[in-house]
Amino acid sequence: MIFSNAPFNQSRHCLRISCLFIFFLLVLVPASAAEKLDAGSKNPQTFSLYLENDYFAGEDGGYSSGLKLTWNSAIQDQYPDDVWPHKWLYPLLKRIPFEKQPDRKKNVTFAFGQNIYTPENIEEEDLLEDDRPYAGISYLSVGFHSRKEREMNTVEVSLGLVGPSSYAEECQKAVHQVFDDIEPKGWDNQLNNEAVLELVYEYKKKMIQNKARSGFGHDLILSSGAGLGNALIYYNLGLGYRLGWNLPADFGVFPIRTVSSFNGAIDAADLRGDKNKIGVQMFFSAEGRAVMHNIFLDGNTFTDSHSVDKKPVVGDFMTGINFSMGQAQLSLAYVFRSKEFETQNKAQKFGSINFSISY
Repeated sequence: MIFSNAPFNQSRHCLRISCLFIFFLLVLVPASAAEKLDAGSKNPQTFSLYLENDYFAGEDGGYSSGLKLTWNSAIQDQYPDDVWPHKWLYPLLKRIPFEKQPDRKKNVTFAFGQNIYTPENIEEEDLLEDDRPYAGISYLSVGFHSRKEREMNTVEVSLGLVGPSSYAEECQKAVHQVFDDIEPKGWDNQLNNEAVLELVYEYKKKMIQNKARSGFGHDLILSSGAGLGNALIYYNLGLGYRLGWNLPADFGVFPIRTVSSFNGAIDAADLRGDKNKIGVQMFFSAEGRAVMHNIFLDGNTFTDSHSVDKKPVVGDFMTGINFSMGQAQLSLAYVFRSKEFETQNKAQKFGSINFSISY
């Protein structure tokens, strides 16, 4: 009898990614990056965990899963001085026009995430030329948020690894083993290793905002932005609508883009700062993206790899419900994504869970 240690190796590699998450959570952010709050400050810091998976929608294939952990600094008058990993970017930020506007609040985010993409048929070992490539990315990002009451500008820089070094294969196989699910067999055809650098800009504005701080309310949020790098080149435009009891003072919930910011920070005006407040809201969003480059469909930038013909415009439609109790928030959502490449059999559907806690 021959004993195979393949499952052990897969779990071990996936454990490496998990350890990086834990290191990010317990060491890198609190010990080296978290700013010291001013005495009397009422604005908390926030951790957010965002999970997207097609399994939540009863499918397996396409955009298979997304996992993102984000730390938000407290919202204050200036960016924190003692968050060392990105202080060297401050001189460049000061040249951006919106940073010169008065009376803006600032905060930063650090994020660590992994996205996994597979063809529809994951039981086939051979290359499926008409279906999307196997691909994964693991990335780190830092975002700079500058806001007023009704608008927020974000600039984000991300570094990541695409290919076997992302450990997407090991993580997906380990999860499938835990749930005794189908083993993905075509990862030998995945994209090659490639380091990616991405610059993202996003703008959000509350076109309609309920004036009352508490009780029943609604708002309409415009979202627009662009990404530039060897992973993605795109422009996006969307609208999000929320209605319900005790709306958060943030800028809504949107699907994970591979390297995009998630805004989970709260300030003193947010009802989530009151531990006695409970909120429930429904939300709906629609977003379109003009896609010029997508490494997960176009293939590697500098080497030959599997690729498919992508569609130039992709749409996301999202609906869900948000619960908040004190400084904890939970969002559950369902996302419909239009076809991303020409030979795709059907549109993508997946679910998402986001949990955030402020302290």
